[in-house]
Amino acid sequence: MLVVGLLLVVAVGLAAAATLTWWLTRIIEADNPPVGRLIEAGPARIHLVDLAPETPPGTGAGTGAEPPAVLLLHGANVHHADMRLALGERLSRRLRVIVPDRPGQGFSGEGGPVVSDPGHQVALIRTAVEKVGAKRLVVVGHSLGGLIALRYALDEPGTVAGLVLINPTTHPRPGGLPWFQRVAEVMFGRPLIWTVLLPASLPMMDRMVARLFRPEPPVKDYAARTGLAVGLTPRRFRNSMTEYSDLRNHLVAVAPRYPDITVPTVVVVAEADPIVPPALHGEVLAKVLPHGRVVRLPGAGHMAHHRHAEAIAAEIERLAGLPLG
Repeated sequence: MLVVGLLLVVAVGLAAAATLTWWLTRIIEADNPPVGRLIEAGPARIHLVDLAPETPPGTGAGTGAEPPAVLLLHGANVHHADMRLALGERLSRRLRVIVPDRPGQGFSGEGGPVVSDPGHQVALIRTAVEKVGAKRLVVVGHSLGGLIALRYALDEPGTVAGLVLINPTTHPRPGGLPWFQRVAEVMFGRPLIWTVLLPASLPMMDRMVARLFRPEPPVKDYAARTGLAVGLTPRRFRNSMTEYSDLRNHLVAVAPRYPDITVPTVVVVAEADPIVPPALHGEVLAKVLPHGRVVRLPGAGHMAHHRHAEAIAAEIERLAGLPLG
C-alpha cells in the first residue's frame, strides 16, 4: 500500500506540474506573440520578420544592383527576437533584413521529425525566403545558427553572396559531448520537459542569462526583451534537446565540405567564449575556407552580437557592398 500511495502522490504531482507548465506556456506565448509573417513552406509554416530599409540602400558589391538582403539565423534555445534586437533593427537602417524563427523554434513549425537536420532547416527557410521575394543573401548565423548558415551556403550556393558567422558551431568536439551535457540529455527526458522544467527554470532566468553572456555582463533586460522564456516551453525545448543530441553526427557529416564554400566569409570569434570555444570551432573553420577572414574580439563572450553589435554590423554591411558610414 505504501508503494501504491507513493506512486499516486508522484502521479498527482506530475499532473499538477503538467497543468502548471501548460498554463505558463500560454502566458509566455501571449506575452511574446508572433510579430512577423507566417509563410507556408511545404511541410511547415515559417515565422519570419521582414524589415525594409529605412533609407535607400544604394548599390551592393560594386555591381550596380541592389545589395543583397541579410538573413539572420539565431542559435539554440532562443528565437528570432535575439538576432532582431541585436542586429536586425540596426542593419535595417540601410538593408533589407529577414529574421526567421528557425524550424521548431519560436512560432515556426518543425516540418517533420527531422527538425534537427541542418539540410531540412535550410530547405524550409529557403522556401520561405523565396516566397517573400528575396533572391541574393548575406547569411548571418550565431552559434548553432552558424552551422545552418554554412549548410545554406553549401546547399544554395547560387543565392548566397557572403557569410558572417558569429561564434559558429562548426566541428565535433574531440571525445564527444562534455559529461554534463550527456547527463542533461538523460535528465531532461520527455516527462520532465512537459512537467517541471519550465516552472523550475523561470526563477533561474537571471542566472541563465549571466551564463550566456559570461565573461561579459548581460545587456539590460535581455530575457524580457528577447522573450527568452519562449525557448523553455515544452515543444521548443524538446526540439532544442533533439538538436543537441543529433548535433555531433551532423557536424561529422558536414565538416569535410567546408572547403567547398567559395563565397566571402567573415568568421567572428569571441576569444573568451566558453560555450563555443573558438579554438575548437571558428578558428578551425577559418583555416579551411578559401575566402575566409577572421575578426577576433578580445575578451568577448558567446553573446558577442549583443555586446559588439556595431563592429559586427559593420562587417555585414561591408560584405553587402555598402560604403562605410
